[in-house]
Amino acid sequence: MFGQMKQETFQLAGDQVLIETCFQPIIHAYKEIQTRGEDFSAGAFQELTSGQQALFAFWVYHTHAIKSQVDFYWWSAYFLAQPAKWTGIQSALRFFNDSITLPLVERMESLLRQRNHPRNITNFDISASDLDHDPELLSEISPLYTDLLEASDLTLRSIAAYIREHPSEFLALH
Repeated sequence: MFGQMKQETFQLAGDQVLIETCFQPIIHAYKEIQTRGEDFSAGAFQELTSGQQALFAFWVYHTHAIKSQVDFYWWSAYFLAQPAKWTGIQSALRFFNDSITLPLVERMESLLRQRNHPRNITNFDISASDLDHDPELLSEISPLYTDLLEASDLTLRSIAAYIREHPSEFLALH
């Protein structure tokens, strides 16, 4: 499940392009395996390199949570309700030596736990409209989301730097 990239493209690629190129084969395999009704986590995920596992765990969360403060709230609650996935996000950020987004994720966890989250994934009843009906929750989420937006570029830069230092964990260069 390795991305393909020409050596010269690798040298010139922006951070997001590099990350997405490394992520695409993994998400493609994930969707294919899930469509067959199989468990990606128990099978193919275990075959990924440590870097690919960290990239997958973080990037799935990031690409959903970064879209809006509602998405940040909902996806954080969703992943928190699945302890292995939430731990995976935090472990991924530690893997990439991130010191910017990890504290935000930890603050989000603390905020959600103060509000009796996670709710069981089986009975997951978090709604995007929660923020519309709870001004206090919105006022707590809003600055965290603003901080997430500000932290995003630095986090992506550190992930891309790791990929550039360890390309064989992610890409087949030619």
